[in-house]
Amino acid sequence: MRMGAQPGLVDLPVNEGICFTTKKNKFSEKIKKEQTEILKRFSPFLKKVLDPGEEILIAVKATSPMTFLEQFTIGLLIVYVKRCMLILTNKRILHFPTRADFSPRQSVAQVPYGDIEDIKLSGFLTRMLKMEYRSGKKEKFYYIPSREFKKLKTLMPTLPIGIHPSAVLERHHLCPKCIGPLQKSVFSCPNCHLEFKNLKQGIKLSLLIPGGGYFFAGHPMMGVADGIVETILLIALISALVSGFASPHLAATWAAVIPIVFILSLEKMITIYDTKHFINEYIPADKDAALKF
Repeated sequence: MRMGAQPGLVDLPVNEGICFTTKKNKFSEKIKKEQTEILKRFSPFLKKVLDPGEEILIAVKATSPMTFLEQFTIGLLIVYVKRCMLILTNKRILHFPTRADFSPRQSVAQVPYGDIEDIKLSGFLTRMLKMEYRSGKKEKFYYIPSREFKKLKTLMPTLPIGIHPSAVLERHHLCPKCIGPLQKSVFSCPNCHLEFKNLKQGIKLSLLIPGGGYFFAGHPMMGVADGIVETILLIALISALVSGFASPHLAATWAAVIPIVFILSLEKMITIYDTKHFINEYIPADKDAALKF
């Protein structure tokens, strides 16, 4: 077998000498099978996004960058709802937000190596990839599997970090239809005009429908859980108000109503906060309008 970039089993330009080998650069049939299965899932999109002469080095499971508040509000579920796939090529890192089973969503971002100021691997409490961009922004990708983590350690010194930076200077999303760069907080592709789920609609649904923001952002399990909590709070609020109208003790009524209103408001704020971060993954409003995986 020629250990170089060739179409191979998934009809993609895969550098088999890197992608299908261990940290000691020894070919592994097990690694080949696992990497091939991953690349098959992403193959339709990769065929569109890869540039001429670009070759795949390795696909790595991870968890997308997250804020402390996201970790706090979502809890342990964050490991599943923020899962992603990092596909390293000889030119850039492609970041694909995924579903909990690592199947692709119609969303992709890129980090050209030239936009990276510093890149490190850390394995103190959890295996993570840390990047500082030329814009000054810093991000971390979490929960990298052990074998891929070790392989990345041998691969990172060979990456062309800092060479040929783009105009963006940090990780940025691409349109899944035309592969053009997207603008921050603009939920429409400036090139092909593909529409994405937007924050305004997400906030509206979060306020009007229990769990509506999560459903809109494509996280139905979180929507169900949030919907149950909000429904219970709404029933409690209505019950307190009905009981209050029938009671001559107004102070007691407010004492019962105010805590429920506070908790319900807090719940709505958390939903809107989480929805905002999910919306920023640029998911097409019409799933059939972009590339079908």
